[in-house]
Amino acid sequence: MKKRHFCSAIILFIMTACGQKEINSSDLVYLNLQQAEKLETPKLSTLLKDIRYVALETDDNCVLKKVSYIVLTDKYIVCEDGVQCYVFDKADGSFIRTVGLRKDRGPEGYASPTTPLCVIGNEVLMLDWGKEKYNVYSLDNGKLLRKIPGEEAMAGVWTFEKVFPVNDTILLQYPLNIEGKNQYGLKVRTLSGNYLKKYPSTNNCESIDMTKFYMDMNEAAFYTYKGNTYFHECTSDTIFRLNGAYELEPCYVVGLGEMLPTLAEVRTSGDMEKGKFVLLGDIVETNHWLLFPKNFWNDNAYFYHKAEQKMGYMNGKETKGFTNDLNGFLPFWPKDSGRGKAKNEVWAILQPEEYLEGVEQTGKNPLGIDLQFDDNPVIVIGTLK
Repeated sequence: MKKRHFCSAIILFIMTACGQKEINSSDLVYLNLQQAEKLETPKLSTLLKDIRYVALETDDNCVLKKVSYIVLTDKYIVCEDGVQCYVFDKADGSFIRTVGLRKDRGPEGYASPTTPLCVIGNEVLMLDWGKEKYNVYSLDNGKLLRKIPGEEAMAGVWTFEKVFPVNDTILLQYPLNIEGKNQYGLKVRTLSGNYLKKYPSTNNCESIDMTKFYMDMNEAAFYTYKGNTYFHECTSDTIFRLNGAYELEPCYVVGLGEMLPTLAEVRTSGDMEKGKFVLLGDIVETNHWLLFPKNFWNDNAYFYHKAEQKMGYMNGKETKGFTNDLNGFLPFWPKDSGRGKAKNEVWAILQPEEYLEGVEQTGKNPLGIDLQFDDNPVIVIGTLK
């Protein structure tokens, strides 16, 4: 049987190589996800104070394709559909503007959005051609403000980078370890391009079967909670918090056991049976809950109740989230939290067909309008308790 020691190895590395103070094991929370029980689906009132629905306006200037990620600010809903970045009014969903010129090689153009969409204050970062620079655009007028250093090139190594803002001046970068040869994993930098920390890659491997190649953007996950930024790598069963000195402090040991993949297993998992491994994906933490969503790898969504110290799961094919006892409409599972003044809000996306099916199933229509199948998505916004 293959043994996996990723948690202890990474914690030991951080304590020794990064000069971090010794971590007391009593400070860690052990979740033991591998032995999670199938529990009664939690009620939405244990997660949210209120919930509302915003239909994104649909017209010839903003017909969105598949939208999988948005960012909430104090006044905007910012989203991208792989083609263009759009800005909508957060209050009523009215279309405001597009940002920059997608696929335009002129001075105002950009190649693609970052992954995930990176919004800092009222500005959004886009990848310039060649990825050597980020183009910074204003959400207030959609215009290019400046260019800053972008991804760090690694000679002879193919990579794809995730980015996440810590605050208005600090950015996290994580290059997916495509070929198992990365020199660095997590990197901490200023917006101007000054690197403050570079953590050596912890999941390199000698060989990868590229004939069965698979890549998942959930290989690294970032989230914020109570003003702190957290980080998880898919080949580790530990969730880390970034402290004020930009050091990684282990907070949660998830306890995946044999459900924790190696990098070589990640790369060949496209033809793998579901449920063999778990990829945590878009983690959400609140005062009461720690949540791990259903994804490509696994049909189960996991939830840890902090007060009861109990890890449970629900089958994502049977239910789509917390039972909605707030308004009786569709179940809700939060995707991510907002930025800035919106940080106490979480969101989810309903495609028109999902919303209309919910109207038929529940007899309720929280929007109070006749949504059409070819309309833009509905954004569900919840205020955390």
